[in-house]
Order: sequence, then structure tokens, then C-alpha cells
Amino acid sequence: MRARRVMLIILCLAFGLSSSLAGAQSPRMILALGNTGFLNPADIQAATGAEVKQDLERFEPKDFAVIVLANTAYAALPAPVQQGLVQYVNGGGTVLITGGAQSFGSGGYQAVASILPFQIRSASDWRGTPFRPPVPLQPSHPIMAGVSFIPVGALNDLNPRPGATEILQAAGGGSAGRVGGVGGGSYPYPLIAEVAWGAGRVLGIAFDLNEFGGMRDRDLFVRNTIAYLLGASRIQAR
Repeated sequence: MRARRVMLIILCLAFGLSSSLAGAQSPRMILALGNTGFLNPADIQAATGAEVKQDLERFEPKDFAVIVLANTAYAALPAPVQQGLVQYVNGGGTVLITGGAQSFGSGGYQAVASILPFQIRSASDWRGTPFRPPVPLQPSHPIMAGVSFIPVGALNDLNPRPGATEILQAAGGGSAGRVGGVGGGSYPYPLIAEVAWGAGRVLGIAFDLNEFGGMRDRDLFVRNTIAYLLGASRIQAR
């Protein structure tokens, strides 16, 4: 009788442990590829609870709530990311792509142009521009909360995609330079824009965040952006 009671207790304890383990979820994951010096993994995890990984390890793109592509050429991406990026976004994943000499047209992203919030105008679109303070077009957007930008002196020269939401634009370009409905640059220079694609979302930044180390609010902006994309992602914890 006593042996049966002991066995019953052991079974109950084992069942309770297995149930708690089954109910426990791993943290959501962010895949950060490229020149990610602007992104502090410990800071992001403390702010959002999500774990930042800098390679696929044993995982697949669909295991990550957010994918960050930071000034890295399309051809340099892991094959599963190259081949599955459009499907990943269509299925509810979110992507942050930041600018630079290895991004957008200069980085060969014509292959996934359909999901970008910008239209690529040139295969060599990274260029210097006069330093001007950018103009917030959506100052109430969550990624802009508490953030002030310093002047931008280099960017990927892109067009805004119809249907995308422009969040920040270069001063003197497009609608940001118009006074009374006239004027403005020959081309709008979108600096930050987002577009919904399928069940997912892509947010593009047409400048290199690594060049903004002197920006007081850069870390806050990165936290805001990652938190926003985590909230928009339909990919939950494993």
C-alpha cells in the first residue's frame, strides 16, 4: 500500500513537471544579419524580452518574429533567407532593412523588390547628399516616440512605393520641400517607410544607422522600431 502511494506521488510530480515544461515558452527571436553595430542585443532583450541571434543556427526564417537586414548585400544572406524572404513576410513575419553601400539597389535587393517599401531607381543608389535635418511625415508613429534625428548626409536614393507609408523624408525632397503646394525636390527622398505585404510588414530605412553613433536618441529609436515590428509580427514564440 505504501509503495503504491509512493508511486502515485512520483507520477503526480512527474506529470506536474512535464506540464510546466510544456507550458513554458521560449522567448521570441530576432535574426539580425549584416552590420548590426547599432543594435545592442542585451538592450533589446531587456526592453522587449526577445532574444537576438546573429545567425540562423539550427533554426529557419519562420522561427524568427523579426528579421533585421543591416547594410548587407542580398547575395551575402544565408540561402534560406534569400529563398524564403518573400514567403516569410507573406506568412506574417516582419523585416527591418537598413541602408548603406550594401543595401537596396547597391546591395542587389532588386530580387525582392516586391516587398520593399521603396522603389529601387538604380543599381548603385548609395550616395552622399548635403547634410540637412530630416522631416518627420508621421511624427506620431510609434517608432518616432521621443526621437529627434540628426542631419542625414548619405542615403540610398530611392522612390517611395505607392501604397507605402512614409515616416521620415529628406528635407528639400518631394512633399517635404513644398511650400503652398509648389516646390520641393525633383525626386522625393524617403528616409523611412513601411509597407504591409501579405500578413507581414517591411520597414525600410534608407540610411546607415551605424553612421548615427552621435545621435542622442539612436538607441531609443532602435528599441522603438524593434518593439513595433515585434508587435506587428504574427510569428509567436516557439
